[in-house]
Amino acid sequence: MKDGLYKVEFHTSHGQGRGVMHAIGGKMRGGNSGFAFVGSYSINGEEILARVSTLRHTEDPQFPPLFGSDRVTVVMRGRVDGDIVDFEGNALQLPGVPLKAVFTPISD
Repeated sequence: MKDGLYKVEFHTSHGQGRGVMHAIGGKMRGGNSGFAFVGSYSINGEEILARVSTLRHTEDPQFPPLFGSDRVTVVMRGRVDGDIVDFEGNALQLPGVPLKAVFTPISD
């Protein structure tokens, strides 16, 4: 995973969303119009391990939480496919609800 700014598209069985994420030096910071995303990542061979927490910053019904709660911690495993990073994971608070996320670079 290269350092830089990414467009993030994610979905669960409860819905889908989009946002941006800046990844640099093992840290991830980003958000969208409803939520902030703060976390970290590490690279283990070809696998990327990430842990990201969400925090609602805007009360807007157009941005429902994908796990039923405004505050969750998501753990994900991902692999690089060209410039794109594909992640799969779940929220620690709802382990039975899978999450898929695609990180597409915007700039480095």
